[in-house]
Amino acid sequence: MRLPGFSPQFDSIQQFILTLTHVVWEQKDIGQLADFYATPVVFHTPEKRLTELSDFMRLTLEALHCFPQRQVLTEDILTAREGDTCWYASQRTQARIQHLGEGFFGAPSGKTVWVRTFADRICRDGLVEQEWLLQDRAGILAQIGTNVAEFAQHLTQMRQQQGLEMPAPEELEARWAGGPDGDDAEGTIAGLIERYLSMWAGGNSGVVPGVYHPAATLHGPGHSSFTGEQEIGSFLSGYRASFADSETQLHHLVVRRDANEPVRISLRWSLLSWHDGYGKFGPPSRKPVCISGISHLELRDGVIMREYLGIDELSIWLQLLS
Repeated sequence: MRLPGFSPQFDSIQQFILTLTHVVWEQKDIGQLADFYATPVVFHTPEKRLTELSDFMRLTLEALHCFPQRQVLTEDILTAREGDTCWYASQRTQARIQHLGEGFFGAPSGKTVWVRTFADRICRDGLVEQEWLLQDRAGILAQIGTNVAEFAQHLTQMRQQQGLEMPAPEELEARWAGGPDGDDAEGTIAGLIERYLSMWAGGNSGVVPGVYHPAATLHGPGHSSFTGEQEIGSFLSGYRASFADSETQLHHLVVRRDANEPVRISLRWSLLSWHDGYGKFGPPSRKPVCISGISHLELRDGVIMREYLGIDELSIWLQLLS
């Protein structure tokens, strides 16, 4: 079955995304980026916004130089059709990379690292026209033996010397928003999503009842994982102690009910808050902050059995230290 608006070689949006990933990140054929991305393309990370494909190419080349040896495994792609020739695809990958080149993460350590990355893309008429990319950079730093707060302090000092400023949290949130609203949630799933987002907002110290299965596992930032409500609650309380008064916004939602699969949900969301408490992020700085997130959830009996939580903690530290 041909995918409308796309090259005849693709019979599904999943195949298009998998081919893009293989060609760019494993074959390292940067020249083919123009075959997959529109001109102009809008490319978002928790702290950057690019609109030129040439800038995207430069960042890709820098990443491949720093980690030239890599194997990229796609764990899931959650998709939703947004029109006759438009698709939304939320991809989650786990990559095995080796730190062999000088670059953003400093001198090569030679260490092999596992890193999880989330990429939400709007694909229209055979090309990616907008992308939201979130990588667990704190996880990379932890595995090469670098303290994320100290790295953020050094990076902040370098940027200040260059006259570069961190965008305001409101601007970061506006960049992380955008695109179609996605699927409508009803019934028990709508209630679960509401409870999940309220869990990140003010007024609680950890897990909200009716969100997680007793044996749930959360794979989180910093190359971390937590099992059971007690461990998950302890992880969340570190955030809640740091950012007690928060407001969450849901920017996009995909709900998949595929045969022989658990119900799977993708959320792109953000949180505006103040660093007004002593928790995971050290002594309160009183700085405003935007936390940009992508969450992939797998359900059992109407609650979360497995969560893959995408947050770039390096971006948070950079805001607090700027």
